[in-house]
Amino acid sequence: MGSEKMQYVLGTLIGLVVYILGLAIIVAVTPRLWRLRFDEGLFMGIAAADVLGGILAFAPIGITFALFNGTFSIKVLDFLLLVGIFIVGLQMSLRSFRPHYNGGTFQLSRILVGCYSLLLVAAAMYSIVLLFVSL
Repeated sequence: MGSEKMQYVLGTLIGLVVYILGLAIIVAVTPRLWRLRFDEGLFMGIAAADVLGGILAFAPIGITFALFNGTFSIKVLDFLLLVGIFIVGLQMSLRSFRPHYNGGTFQLSRILVGCYSLLLVAAAMYSIVLLFVSL
């Protein structure tokens, strides 16, 4: 019985590391997309890495919720993780939509990246609502 609880703790710790890695990928990769045209192949590769960062950021929320059957303390932990995703997504979208007058960025790429960041914010908000509302 003690080994089973240890697996839950280990799964949660691995999930937190993956969450931090996902947010780090989003913060590091998103600004690189602004300097590329949206139809370049490199833009697609970097955007795929950005989507992977989003998946890695959201994965631990589902894992901890499933491991602990949605107990209140896990709901609070998941809420805090979702608030972190919300803050990072909002920060990235505000930085993307802010006008830049230097010639090193493409406006359409910035708009696409900003819309992706807003979708991360919307997904985090939707998950927060679903976290505490029983259907």
